[in-house]
Amino acid sequence: MKCKRFDFKKHNISLVFVAAILLYVNVVDVKAINLSAGRDGWNALKIGVGARAPAMGDTFVAVADDVNSIYWNPSALGRLSRPQFSAMHSEWLADVRYEWIGFAQSFGKWVTLGSDVSYIWTGEIPHTISADEHSGSFDYNNMVVRVAAGSGSYKGIRIGTAYQIAQQNVAFVNKFKSNMKAQLNSMNIGVFYQPPVEGLHLGAILRNVGGRSQESELGSIPVIRYFRIGVAYTMSIQTPIDVSQLKEGQIPDQVGNKLILAADVNSARGRLTDLHLGLEYVFQNGLALRGGYQSRSGSNFEFLSKLSGGFGYATSTYRIDYAFVPFGDLGQTHRVSFTLDFL
Repeated sequence: MKCKRFDFKKHNISLVFVAAILLYVNVVDVKAINLSAGRDGWNALKIGVGARAPAMGDTFVAVADDVNSIYWNPSALGRLSRPQFSAMHSEWLADVRYEWIGFAQSFGKWVTLGSDVSYIWTGEIPHTISADEHSGSFDYNNMVVRVAAGSGSYKGIRIGTAYQIAQQNVAFVNKFKSNMKAQLNSMNIGVFYQPPVEGLHLGAILRNVGGRSQESELGSIPVIRYFRIGVAYTMSIQTPIDVSQLKEGQIPDQVGNKLILAADVNSARGRLTDLHLGLEYVFQNGLALRGGYQSRSGSNFEFLSKLSGGFGYATSTYRIDYAFVPFGDLGQTHRVSFTLDFL
């Protein structure tokens, strides 16, 4: 039996649309001017969750189909068919630790609710006053708690939102310095659209809506509002079937491998536009291979340090994922996540 070949003519509209998006992104990126001075705070709001998305270059706003949607695009939570729990551990740069857990469950046809917690912390860091003077040490931690809701689909459109509370702490091991705390309340608003083109998905999210810059003894902690849009295209790739291996009367399994191609654009006022590209190839046996690219505007990283990769393995009840993301001379990061589906 011959394998079913992918019909490119049938999907011309989708391919042209993806090409148009990528062309637009490149034009915007060339024209953008970085007007920002300094860096925005709230690290746990900026670093994505899970290991699947980072391996794909952080292209997930239109791919979102699991509990990680709480962070990436809450409007896609309604795509979950059953309750799902996930946990992630990340070895970040400079011995920083990053942990995350999340849970989501559908409550009928029109609403799915979820909640997650992100936590970043460091070990003791020397408190440097000048080149030759130190004053004890301090440690830093940043925690975010979210509650999210995603709608059912109406004419292919889903909407969703996540309310998040972020708290940032700096604890000094020095009696001359008091501990410093700051808290931020904000929302993420997302939309997910499945047009009448098989395999094509579009998504968008506006982050940190309603959040205001916080003042502390360390100075102002700014809040940047990010707008992210994405497109994803899923295609089924049939594999050859050896008829001689089938039992008498057995119907051939037509479920083939799956390929997902995705592109995200992340932008903010006064900042360069970031381009993200990713892919995921899933085999029939549950093994998944992933790769990605991030432009990382404003960085001096060489090309290889803008790439990412990873793999995963899934069954009907659980999935294990790993991601490797390099940051040039700064080092590399590793992430491992475990996802459990409840029957």
